[in-house]
Amino acid sequence: MGLFERMDVWARLGRLMNSPFGVRFLSALRGLVEKAARPVAAGKSDERPAFTPFAKDLREARVSLVTTTGIHLDDQEPFDTAAALGDSTFRAIPRDVDVSCLRIAHTHYPHERALRDINVIFPVERLRELEREGAIGSVGAYHYSFGFDLHVKELVDPDHGTAHELARRLRDDRVDVVLFTPG
Repeated sequence: MGLFERMDVWARLGRLMNSPFGVRFLSALRGLVEKAARPVAAGKSDERPAFTPFAKDLREARVSLVTTTGIHLDDQEPFDTAAALGDSTFRAIPRDVDVSCLRIAHTHYPHERALRDINVIFPVERLRELEREGAIGSVGAYHYSFGFDLHVKELVDPDHGTAHELARRLRDDRVDVVLFTPG
């Protein structure tokens, strides 16, 4: 089976898993996977991972979200979920977005819980609460969302890559911390 056929299979599987049957199936499967994974030992290494401590007090830090959940505003172009290798673009979501205006284009995970509370996959309201409570300094002007993508070159190209463009935007907005949420 070629790549294009495999991508179609994954898109169909994503739609199936987003159905009521798929949600029940995944819930039942979760227990079996957790039980089977228990005996698997974690890898061991004598080397400590590279780590640079965050020196700034979080109460002074500016925080933005970056997600791969395929979130977009209802008036933005949805991600191209039919493209064989995905869509390497991102969408900017304003910090004060009304969450009722958010949509999910990603097809590779069930949406049921996220549709009840978008904060499950995109905790924008929780960040605003942390800002109001003084736990973080401020929320960045924008949050950023990617859809499913296998276009590595389009993501990391130093001149035109969307990852580099995103890094520039975060730097220009003086964001200190990025909270990543996977899709």
